[in-house]
Amino acid sequence: MSIEWGITGLTSNITHSVVDNSPNAPDVLRAGAPFNINVAWQVPAALASLIGPGDSFRLRAYAESIGPGQEMQIGQPLAVPGVMNALNYTATVQVNPNPLLGEEQLFGGQPVSGCYNIVVVLQHLNGGAPTVHSGCSDNQPPVMFRFPA
Repeated sequence: MSIEWGITGLTSNITHSVVDNSPNAPDVLRAGAPFNINVAWQVPAALASLIGPGDSFRLRAYAESIGPGQEMQIGQPLAVPGVMNALNYTATVQVNPNPLLGEEQLFGGQPVSGCYNIVVVLQHLNGGAPTVHSGCSDNQPPVMFRFPA
């Protein structure tokens, strides 16, 4: 997916990957166990010199259930300081505790599939105030949480 840089018409990339919390298949995680989401994004070269010490990037992660289940923000919002002339950024959103239910656990009286789409939203902040520069990453394939863990 991409980040839109306001009225400049410029875009840049943002990607993320869910880091497996078990030694098994990388897209099947343990329900209830903490996990991380690695995020990488770029700032267009034409704008990199405008990012300064008063700037930051806020990352938020969300889970959307495939089938019955939870849809919620996961992990805590993460603030990443801006660095003048930096083109590439990386950060890790920690999901601990992991609130996502696994396969066959009950949510609202129904068993969940345990499968989720994980997305990451990025917003640029200037002096702590949101700007028009934002984007999201939904490139990660769905992940499944197994239960029992």
